[in-house]
Amino acid sequence: MVDVSSLFELLAADYRRQILVVLCDSESVDVPAGLLLRSASAGGAPSEAPGWPATNGEESAVPLELIHVHLPKLAEADLVEWDQSAGVVSRGPAFDEVEPFVRVLVRNAETLPGDLL
Repeated sequence: MVDVSSLFELLAADYRRQILVVLCDSESVDVPAGLLLRSASAGGAPSEAPGWPATNGEESAVPLELIHVHLPKLAEADLVEWDQSAGVVSRGPAFDEVEPFVRVLVRNAETLPGDLL
């Protein structure tokens, strides 16, 4: 079980929030393609995902920070399962515990301070 303080810590980073938001609507997501598509479907250009660099079609532009920091933290909390060789992130065993909270953030993104999503 993820306690509230740990959840807020996990949601503090843009990359982690993006992944959890995408997984609310999909069982799994390709990294980075899923994050780029999420940004585009929200009305922005694919390179406008928070903190996400423009890739110019290069999939090798996956930030090292995402691979070495953010995905491991989400996996350690059992929120995601990460298949590194396939580049796929899917819902983890504890995802259902935090999904309602993430959905509240999405529904209220325009009324919350800052650039949450």
